[in-house]
Formats: sequence, C-alpha cells, structure tokens
Amino acid sequence: MRSLRDLLILLPFFFLSLPLFTEEDHDMHDLMAHFITPAAEKIWESTGFVITEEGEISLEPKDNEGWNEVVFGAQVIIESSYSLKRLDRSLGREDWIAFSSLLEPIGRQAVIAAEAKDSEALFQIGADLYQACVACHNVYMKK
Repeated sequence: MRSLRDLLILLPFFFLSLPLFTEEDHDMHDLMAHFITPAAEKIWESTGFVITEEGEISLEPKDNEGWNEVVFGAQVIIESSYSLKRLDRSLGREDWIAFSSLLEPIGRQAVIAAEAKDSEALFQIGADLYQACVACHNVYMKK
C-alpha cells in the first residue's frame, strides 16, 4: 500500500513536468503565425467590400504596390506548400501531404489573378484558400 500511496503522491508532479507544447507544436505555430497566416491575409484582405453608413468601400488594392503585396502573399502560399510537406513536419502522413498540396495551385492562381489585377477571381481564390485551410485545421489543429 505504501508504494501505491507514494505513486499517487508523485503522479501529479510527473504530469506537471510534461511540456504543454512539443517543439513540433511551437515550430508549426510559428510557421502558421509568422509565415502562412500573414501571406493568406494579403489575399483575403485585398478582396471584397466593407459596407458602412457612408457606403461601400472596396478592399481591392489601389496601386501597383498593393497588388505586389498580394503577389508576395501568393508566392509565400506556394512556398508554404513545400515547407509543410517536409518530412519533419508531414511525418509521412498522406492526408497532411494532400492538404499541404492544395496550397500550391491556389497560390499559383492567386499570383495570376493579382498580376492581372482581377479582384473577382482573387475573391474566389481566397475562398478556395480558406476552405483548404479549414479542411486541414479541422483534422490537425489542436483545440
């Protein structure tokens, strides 16, 4: 009985010593927070409208610099497809690789739309990007 009592006393300290996040979690969080999300936001925040009491405000870039920011975001989305498929991140998981592979063609379409200054096409591409992100997050994002 004494060993069971000792075990029960030590068990909470064992669980407290476990890391809340693994190094892999931090790596993925950093990749998402500092690389992929800002790139996706370049696309998402460059399409659509905001409706105010004064009227409709287009989010479409107003100059070449704005459109170049969208192209930059789209290029990062393309590169993130490769980065997410690295073995140390994918761990060989076929569904992870499939989700990651969705980003490359979406990014390429976004580059084409941004270079053509086609905000309507970019709006649909942004929706496709959102769906690809949500599909992966529904499986892999920790709640």
